[in-house]
Amino acid sequence: MLKSKIGFLVILLLIGLRCSIDHGIAPLPGKVAVTIYFRGTPPANTQGIYLIVMPEFPPHAINELYHSPNSLPIDQDTVYAEMELPFGHYDAVSLWWYSTETESNLADVLALPLDPNNSLQPLGFDITKENPVFEIELYANWSRVDRDAAIEGTIYFNGPFPANTHITAIAAYQYPPEQNIHYLLWLKSIDYSINSNPYHYRLPIRHGNVNYLAVFWLPEHADLSDFKTIGIYQDPNKPGQPGKLSIPANATISGIDIHADWSLIQSQP
Repeated sequence: MLKSKIGFLVILLLIGLRCSIDHGIAPLPGKVAVTIYFRGTPPANTQGIYLIVMPEFPPHAINELYHSPNSLPIDQDTVYAEMELPFGHYDAVSLWWYSTETESNLADVLALPLDPNNSLQPLGFDITKENPVFEIELYANWSRVDRDAAIEGTIYFNGPFPANTHITAIAAYQYPPEQNIHYLLWLKSIDYSINSNPYHYRLPIRHGNVNYLAVFWLPEHADLSDFKTIGIYQDPNKPGQPGKLSIPANATISGIDIHADWSLIQSQP
């Protein structure tokens, strides 16, 4: 089941993720200092990379975020950046990739350090009077967002979309998610533009293995933990089990159809 962390971030991205908190006229007393090590080459459709700090993860509202106003340099192997912050606790720091071709979405997280001592939750930190600067290294591999292949097929819904539909999305994962955080960590690609029945989709993706392909739905005015799984791509030889795909570079795998069942909305908490 898609839980709150994913829901919050999808909503966040739908409304643009282009805002930062008003810092006022006085300088903020603390800061995060980030050294970023890039690996590989930026995809040709790269618009920019932005530094984001989240006081709470998942965020409850867009104005909770601290967002660098401009893109960080993308033509260097190593980049140093700072962001001023007030004293307080922060749940996460991340890098977000923006494309020139598509709306930014949950799969565009380029770096999100995790805490091995806290069940691999996002790494949090504190900015205090005694320790006003938090320093961290981020490792960003451009291949994560270099989607050189695609999956396409048709999603068949067993009826019209509910009148209160807000988002319907298809998402591909390296592994079937088992915990909430896995919906973010193992996400390879997502498209939340599904709006017709049947719907022919084409999901850009990095080549490699996809072991879970699912359709998600979120109602309007719902709690952001209310995302529902309404269909998965099933193994043709083992109905009911997730189908596995191996996608070569620069290839499109077609005919990956999914049947989505609206009744599954009612069966999920």
